[in-house]
Amino acid sequence: MRKLAVAVALASTTLASPVLARDNSWYVGVGAGVMIVEDIDLDIGTTNNAGTLDHRAGYDAEGVVGYDFGGFRAEVEVGYREADIKSGTFAAPGIPTNAGGTGTFIGGTALNGDTNALSFMVNGLLDFGDDDGLQGFVGGGVGVARVSVEPVFAGPFLDDSDTGFAWQAIAGIRAPLTRNWDVGLKYRFFNADNLDLVGQNGDYSGRMRSHSLLGTLTYNFGGPEPTPEVAPPPPPPPPP
Repeated sequence: MRKLAVAVALASTTLASPVLARDNSWYVGVGAGVMIVEDIDLDIGTTNNAGTLDHRAGYDAEGVVGYDFGGFRAEVEVGYREADIKSGTFAAPGIPTNAGGTGTFIGGTALNGDTNALSFMVNGLLDFGDDDGLQGFVGGGVGVARVSVEPVFAGPFLDDSDTGFAWQAIAGIRAPLTRNWDVGLKYRFFNADNLDLVGQNGDYSGRMRSHSLLGTLTYNFGGPEPTPEVAPPPPPPPPP
């Protein structure tokens, strides 16, 4: 019985050594997925809500570098998102009122172009759940984004960009593939307000908001796996 107890103790000590390399370590990751852009409502000159741009589904991609403090992560992120413009309506002086449905401007000029944004963000994320299984996270970020609308209609009618403050909300799940590799699924709401653009018909202002669903792959730079501690041998049996 004594030998069996010693064997169980040694085995449990070996299995208890850390398996993952997340906590208190750096990590890098990439992500990509689909994006939906909310309609961009535009003020044109002194006319509020004088135009609207509707988009097709687009794509969103990111690269991150961060540090896992154990329960909380801080990271920097570079992201790029783009969606083609599908249709639009305009009701400002000097602009035909219909550029929707058929995708053509009155007069036959094709509606084209896309909206894209290059962003640099700092994120904070809270993790919950066990490291050795499915884990959830929530958080947000702030930073700067360059949003470009280009080109809308031949001419171009609107082809400009603006750089300013942006923020985002993030939620997702992740799970370990190996000791160092994680896979995940992330939702991101992105918002860039106070866009000021210049077109052929004057000044335009609006905001860009998008919803993205990304698949992610992360590598954790944990240290070498600790050597398992071996339990001391049991004391010798008492003499007979």
